[in-house]
Amino acid sequence: MTIENRQLKDRRLKPTRPISRYTFIGRRDKARRFNELDNYYVDKYESQLLILISLIMIFCFLDAFISLKIFQLGGAEGNPLMSIFIKKNLVLSFVVKFLFSAIFIIFLIIHKNFKIFGVIKTYLFIYLIFSIYFLLVLYEFYSLFLISAI
Repeated sequence: MTIENRQLKDRRLKPTRPISRYTFIGRRDKARRFNELDNYYVDKYESQLLILISLIMIFCFLDAFISLKIFQLGGAEGNPLMSIFIKKNLVLSFVVKFLFSAIFIIFLIIHKNFKIFGVIKTYLFIYLIFSIYFLLVLYEFYSLFLISAI
């Protein structure tokens, strides 16, 4: 039997943190241990996911921009919380909408390998958000076209 001569604590006793010094320079891109099949963090993200997130943020920007155009043409906001910001300042509403979406998306990226309610992978939820934003932007383009045609 050998004697343990480690000076430092074993780093594997704790799971990987969501944000650490290795977040941008680390090599961990998948689970390494058998007990980490779900609910684990990584340091590297797939390029497909980063493209998807970029498209979501573009759609978010388009959503906010088209919404501002619709409001300027006499449209109304369906979200009561955003309606408060719009009444105060249109630019503030644009910034709040964009920042809220960006923070939420970053949270989802960090937790991409977790399950929501223990059932749905967050990764699939990100695809759902992409689909919703895509349909929303299409609907807003259509609405803007109808309003401007009047």
